[in-house]
Amino acid sequence: MRHSITIFLLIFACLNGWSQENTEPDFRWGNSSFYNLNVGDSIVCNGTGLELLEITNHFNKIKIGKDTTWLKVSRRSLPSGLSNLRVYVADNVNVKNLTDDNEVHGLLTKDALICVSFNDKNMLDPLRYIFPVSYNDGFFWRGEEDSYIFSYLGKDNLAGSGGRYRSYEGIGIDLHDARGVEKHWIVAIENSEVVWIESENQGQTDQEACVLLKSESNPDIYYLYNHLYAKNIEVRAGQKLFRGELIGTGWGDEKWGHLQFVVLRSDSVPTYEKRFTNVVNFFPQFYELYFHQSFSLNKFFTKGKIEFGKEAPVNQNQKNILAYEMYSGKGWDMGRWNKTDKVEWIGEGEKGNARLRKTLFANSKAQSTNPKNYYDYRISVKNGVYRIRAQVGDLRLPSWQRIEFEGTDAGTFKQAAGDYIWTSERVVKITDYSINVRIYLDTESNKVAGLSEIVFQKAY
Repeated sequence: MRHSITIFLLIFACLNGWSQENTEPDFRWGNSSFYNLNVGDSIVCNGTGLELLEITNHFNKIKIGKDTTWLKVSRRSLPSGLSNLRVYVADNVNVKNLTDDNEVHGLLTKDALICVSFNDKNMLDPLRYIFPVSYNDGFFWRGEEDSYIFSYLGKDNLAGSGGRYRSYEGIGIDLHDARGVEKHWIVAIENSEVVWIESENQGQTDQEACVLLKSESNPDIYYLYNHLYAKNIEVRAGQKLFRGELIGTGWGDEKWGHLQFVVLRSDSVPTYEKRFTNVVNFFPQFYELYFHQSFSLNKFFTKGKIEFGKEAPVNQNQKNILAYEMYSGKGWDMGRWNKTDKVEWIGEGEKGNARLRKTLFANSKAQSTNPKNYYDYRISVKNGVYRIRAQVGDLRLPSWQRIEFEGTDAGTFKQAAGDYIWTSERVVKITDYSINVRIYLDTESNKVAGLSEIVFQKAY
């Protein structure tokens, strides 16, 4: 009888996921758990096993239950729902090693930092958390800014930076239309306490302020609001804030009006000087707070103008040099070979372009060589017949480029530095919901190829 009871309990335990104890995470935030893993390490979460099998550049091969998938570090991509879990890779050693700002990636202590949550729960409870910018003045977030979490920025040439290679700390939100005015108010993401306000000697015009909040629900989590307008600060140090309570409005840096929002995890209170230490990759949670879901929305166009490489104030810091994501409906098709998940760019004022070469970011740790002699730019559209043309050339270098729209030749162009030219308009029929623009590279003289603008419209 005792033997029968033991067998029954073992079967019951297996059916209910109790056969293995859940692994304790390195830290938690909201309903998300973060685990540092080396290749070959495994964990158990909610009765489901997860193992890190391999990493290649920013891609990570993970076994979740019986399923195996490749996930890239979620610099601006969304989680994968497998088994009963929602999983994304918050960081890995290859992304960290591209830049010199090790403190920013301080939460990574092994090969990869993986975030796990349950499919049936929000990563952040919408009754306790809110998007940190008020919608009352018509604020709209596209998630297209080049200032996304861990975005590769190359060498930082700002005074005092020491020429270090930098990745973006947190998420920069375009607020250029609100610079210096009472518009698009910034709010507390959750119930929290104001730790400090730094408003002296910020920026060249002394207009900036920086505010640090401490989470009420998790004492190791802090929220940094950087590039606020000093004259519109509505809080004081030590003040208790409720979710959604006003903090201030945005200012930005010397060129671009924006808020830099950062989530930090720290055992002690971060100082202003160390304000970018131990940055949490929170892009999926940010997306979920804004769109009220964590899976990708499919965006489709019927017409549009896409500009490349221009400076932040000109085009809301949308340089359009990023990899394709379904929720944005446009981007470059790139695989595991490109360590940065973006292409090079050049911009000055109203002019700019994506800069394409066989080897991107040469002579840096981000150096990546394209195995093909062309680049593809994809635009998600409704099926139909489209008119399309493009402007090609490079702002600073002589360029050579051959361009095709959906396999239809649009010409070969050899341009002097700073010389842009429009292709002739072509008409293409789309049956697979995607326009493909292909730019071939010069394999003989190795001149760069430049793409400055694409204009397209559905004819019928």
